[in-house]
Amino acid sequence: MIKSLLFLHLFFATLWVGGMAYTLLFLRPSLKSLPEGPKQNLVQNLYGRFFLGVWLSILVLFITGFWLWHGYRKDFSSNFLFHLKLLLFAIMVLNFAYIYFFQYRKGKLSAIPSLIAINFVFAIFIYLIISWIA
Repeated sequence: MIKSLLFLHLFFATLWVGGMAYTLLFLRPSLKSLPEGPKQNLVQNLYGRFFLGVWLSILVLFITGFWLWHGYRKDFSSNFLFHLKLLLFAIMVLNFAYIYFFQYRKGKLSAIPSLIAINFVFAIFIYLIISWIA
């Protein structure tokens, strides 16, 4: 059971972080050569699909993370770095909610990559923290 939860946790973390890496490192630079009209439609559709995956990732990460913490690694309760990781995750979720509700849903797509970059940096810190304490 623990191995399945860990797999789901890692898979959905990879889905979210990998999507951010793809957006920032590959998609955004490639879109510079497209005219504005087709680019707007493409980005709107891509973000729509990706953001559904992010919402699902947040849900699965919360559920599996809670279960792993309380059922497998109770020692994390007293670890400052683990609590820092939880804080960074909460900031990422709030930032994503802002991206989704106040940028994407209102059609303000130009600010989204900068906000995604912030979450990407936080995700790197989370990976470093987990690598350190695991």
